[in-house]
Amino acid sequence: MSNEESVRLDVWLDVACIFKTRSQAQTACKRGRVEVNGDHGKPHRIVRPGDTIRIKIPGGRRRIVEVVEIETTNVPKTR
Repeated sequence: MSNEESVRLDVWLDVACIFKTRSQAQTACKRGRVEVNGDHGKPHRIVRPGDTIRIKIPGGRRRIVEVVEIETTNVPKTR
């Protein structure tokens, strides 16, 4: 796999509009609120297509996201 098919977790969470900013994504990762394929999601962890990301949301809810493709720029919400 080339570098174009993988990206840092905190960058992907920001680009996919899961978090408003990359620093919010980093904070969530550092606090243990993000898991990738069942492992602790550190901000520098590499994410590839096919990975499953679980995010703990305030209020006891969870969000499960599957990485389908890697984007390098912000994804419009209408897509």
